[in-house]
Amino acid sequence: MKITKAKTCDGIAAMPVSTELETVISLIRSDKYQKTVAEIATQSYNRMLDEQGHGHDGPLPASDKLPRLVFHGTFGRNGFNDLRTKTYLLMMSVDCRRGMSQISEVRRRIAAVPYTLMAFAGSSQRTLKVVIRVGYADGHEPQSANAYLTLLRKAQEAAIPIYQGLARCDLRRQELTLETGCRMSHDPQLFYQPEATMLPVARDASEPLAPYKGVESEDNGMVKWYPAYDEQERLRLEFYTCLQRAIEQHPGDDDEALVASLAGYCHRAGLAEEGCVKRTLWSSRISQSEDVVRKIFRATYTRPSTGKAVSQMNEKERIARSIRDFMARRYQLRYNVVKQMVEFRPNDECFRPWQPLTDREVKRIAFEEMLEGGHGWSIDIELFVQSSLVKPYNPIHEFLAGVGKWDGKHDYIEAYARRLKTDYDRWPHFFHRWFLAMVAQALNKNRDYGNSVVPLLIGSQAMKKSTFCKNILPYYLREYYMDDIKMDNAEQVERVLGRMWLVNIDEYNAKTDREQAKIKRLLTEKDVQVRKMRSDQYTMTPRLCSFIATTNEHQPLTDPTGSRRYLCVEMTGQADMSGHINYKQMYAQALAELERGDIYWFTNADEAEIVAHNGRHQSRTSVEDVLSTLFSPAEHRKEYFLTTTEIQQRLRKSLIAADVPTLRKLGMALKRQHYPTGSLDGIHGYYLKSKGARKK
Repeated sequence: MKITKAKTCDGIAAMPVSTELETVISLIRSDKYQKTVAEIATQSYNRMLDEQGHGHDGPLPASDKLPRLVFHGTFGRNGFNDLRTKTYLLMMSVDCRRGMSQISEVRRRIAAVPYTLMAFAGSSQRTLKVVIRVGYADGHEPQSANAYLTLLRKAQEAAIPIYQGLARCDLRRQELTLETGCRMSHDPQLFYQPEATMLPVARDASEPLAPYKGVESEDNGMVKWYPAYDEQERLRLEFYTCLQRAIEQHPGDDDEALVASLAGYCHRAGLAEEGCVKRTLWSSRISQSEDVVRKIFRATYTRPSTGKAVSQMNEKERIARSIRDFMARRYQLRYNVVKQMVEFRPNDECFRPWQPLTDREVKRIAFEEMLEGGHGWSIDIELFVQSSLVKPYNPIHEFLAGVGKWDGKHDYIEAYARRLKTDYDRWPHFFHRWFLAMVAQALNKNRDYGNSVVPLLIGSQAMKKSTFCKNILPYYLREYYMDDIKMDNAEQVERVLGRMWLVNIDEYNAKTDREQAKIKRLLTEKDVQVRKMRSDQYTMTPRLCSFIATTNEHQPLTDPTGSRRYLCVEMTGQADMSGHINYKQMYAQALAELERGDIYWFTNADEAEIVAHNGRHQSRTSVEDVLSTLFSPAEHRKEYFLTTTEIQQRLRKSLIAADVPTLRKLGMALKRQHYPTGSLDGIHGYYLKSKGARKK
């Protein structure tokens, strides 16, 4: 890979020259620029100590001795206005005022982030340069220089909170141009990871998400994982403005006075306490412990800003208000209505993944509240988090609200269905219908129709049947997918129907007749009756779950009366699960089609077609074989009319006693064989004629 190197004069770059990245890495690790870098580091240090501010503007005198490196592309004869190739590399800086000791410490943490391609000390020996790979998540490649610059700027905005959370450092935000780069440097400990992972960037990250009609959710239909970019920028700028004022007020080594002054500025600026505490702890200027910083900020933020006396409250009210304020300041909470549990994460603007709020976590939070001087116990914390004060959140509705609009140019649902190799030409069409029913089921769109059809994938081992099923849901919703369901546990079955979006009935042929009958009953349920733990009350919950199934048996169906509930698909080869799956457009298409009124249930004609198609996959019992050998259908004439009992008596003449079926099994076999039925003198029977008796 080639990047750009350019000589400078008074900070102005000359003609850019392409050079190999490996060559630049070797030069930085070598001693070629060691003396020049040491000279620049001395000038930078002296400038930092210059309290009068003389000579602070413009480049350092020795800077022109080092060429400028531009990592994000190579350029043609017209200079930096002639972008030739895009490297998809982004360079950022971390301020390390304590010098190489801090650089080594920060580099060690940054090296653990999978997106880091390079990390090396800057020429001033007071900064760490970080180079990462970036690109659009959907594989889109920008064509123009402006579009490429937009990608780099979006990547910078996406990388900053990630590195702040994972590497615990503040990356310097800079205005990116095609000439943005850094000086050549000297760092024998340069970190280089050629297999670094690309940082994915969403092309529509700055576009507002329109919620699906009828879905109740906040913040434009999505629970915000990250605040808007301009909001992040405002918060950081205001904090560092407060920090700069505090440093100017306390330029010495009195860290406690500096933190107290900073806390006062942040409090008056209306900044959130927890975010300011975290940024204070990240600052290289402050060396106080976390406990001391928290105490100082807590004392400042609880001090009445108006000077008026605080109103008197009884003990319970004071504890309740302190817990409510503590939780709002330190944590974010939400109630997952699908999992039916409270989830949490720290409110420190690091935007870590949400986690279940377990009993252990409640006790830890209670202890943290006590460390801050609170008087609440874990039971008080639990009283708050288990109340309806915690706002509900539906992860599936959030996902559907954020998929955007369908482009209408391609049928993404049937394209996914064709990943399954089969000769059944109606498979894409029926999968499309079933997929719409699955989405409608999740939205509880229709109270009359549940998703009562199960695609049954038939194929030998290693044909990726289960992989096809699992990939119907996007990766971040896989926790709402289950590989199998145990029918012998009634309570678990009811919970699964309300908490899983998709269940794969793996090895369907291994299910007993009783289990298959129960599955058939579940398919028609539209609501789930659930009894919560330690309660004798049952509540009705909308059914969420849809089913799909797999089997190695080519004739898995045993009950023709229920075959309309299964869509048998015999695979002819391994499912093609390679390449990108455009989940956003796939589900956006489903939402658009449901919105315009497309049917998502199987009509009577569809079910008749499915039953006819499933005939080849219907297994025959020994009773059916005997019936087809001894009898054939007959016209509706009195001499051919036989009751079930009379048919059983005729079978006794041709079979040994142990092989004679019961009346119940015989009646089921007659129905499966579709013998003509009727009634004579009010007695139900069948019309059939004998082919000739078999000897015992």
